Amino acid sequence: MNFGAHKHNTNRVSLRKAKLSQVKSSALSVGFSVLFVAGFELRADEGDLEVYPIETSQSTKDTVIIPIVGAMESTGLLAGSLISKTGVGQRQAQAVAFGAYSVNDSYLSYLGYFNYGLSDRWTLDISALQAEFTDTDFFIGDRESNASSNASHLQRDVLMTFRYLLSQDKVKTSYPTTHNSLTTYSANPIRTVFEIEPFYRSRDFISPDVENVEGVTYGMSMKLDRDTRNYAPSASNGSHSYASIIRDWGNSTRASYTRWEAQHTQYLDLGSNTWSQQQTLSLTGYLSDMPTWKNSVASTQPDWFAQSTLGGPDRMRGYGDNYFHDRSALFYGAEYRLVPNWQPQTTAPLLRHYNFPWWQFAVFAELGSVENKFDMIELHKDMQWSSGVGVRVFIENIVARADFAFSQDDSILRFTVNQAF
Repeated sequence: MNFGAHKHNTNRVSLRKAKLSQVKSSALSVGFSVLFVAGFELRADEGDLEVYPIETSQSTKDTVIIPIVGAMESTGLLAGSLISKTGVGQRQAQAVAFGAYSVNDSYLSYLGYFNYGLSDRWTLDISALQAEFTDTDFFIGDRESNASSNASHLQRDVLMTFRYLLSQDKVKTSYPTTHNSLTTYSANPIRTVFEIEPFYRSRDFISPDVENVEGVTYGMSMKLDRDTRNYAPSASNGSHSYASIIRDWGNSTRASYTRWEAQHTQYLDLGSNTWSQQQTLSLTGYLSDMPTWKNSVASTQPDWFAQSTLGGPDRMRGYGDNYFHDRSALFYGAEYRLVPNWQPQTTAPLLRHYNFPWWQFAVFAELGSVENKFDMIELHKDMQWSSGVGVRVFIENIVARADFAFSQDDSILRFTVNQAF
């Protein structure tokens, strides 16, 4: 297993893909927005932000404005806002902009345009992110002596995603009317989608204490995605699977590589009772490998964050981002999710004005391993573990998630978006 070249960035906000038909017009108060910042990790990542369509009749040119004020150890006082507007160019298209600045000159800027229809079946997303955090903890290698606590981290991501709808089958059965917080949302159709995504990603760590670390990858990925979930924000049955191939052709200064990955998630309905609307057991398995990797040839090994990785908000949540990285990776996860009948936010003086139909409690456990060769037997040996508890809230058609995860090496309180799987 490769524990080296770990870059631990504790500042990331996940923002990219948006799937939006209509969004309620609102300006969220600063007091409510503090929930998204104070006490949590603000993180910048190429991960997806999914904004789910709502089922009520509203104007398609609605705007969401979310002011953000808070403070973190790595940034000090931080202020910014997120603005989302639908109906830009096309009825279903959405523009999203986010910006934040802190007293120690850290900043994050993001701009995206999503769900632009090129034809009846083709859609296009474009997004760009640049963030710099001037006081970031990270270490290189597996020795404490290599740690640095005053590094500057610069991150850039540019993505262009073309999606082609291969098939869309009949809608699965909707929720029973007894599921009060979930009944206003129709069930998802069964969809198969093909994606092509040119990408550019770079990570730079600059520190006076250790040698600077720089990494970059750019190329193209292709993905086949099959979604049979009955309700994507909080599925109680069905499955979600994908397989993708990522290719960077390299040049004289960076490695060329091919990586493939696949994941399958199954959702099991555990029913409801007198105190819960929904109980679900979500089970997932993930596998990644780089067939172009050669242990004896460094030029075949890309930078750490482009390898097969574990650690972060979705896989092995008790470890920092890309904590484990090598040629191949294997991951198993199980998560119990419960939507209680008690939903006080629907009548709370402040929150009742927003589209906030449900919150959810979760308990999860995870196993994972990385290796310098693709060997399923070796990948199942000496697997690392992670577990924890979390809360998810579905507000303004976004699943916001707070997880407290721990492992044998660390414990992390992380705020992000979307279900982990």
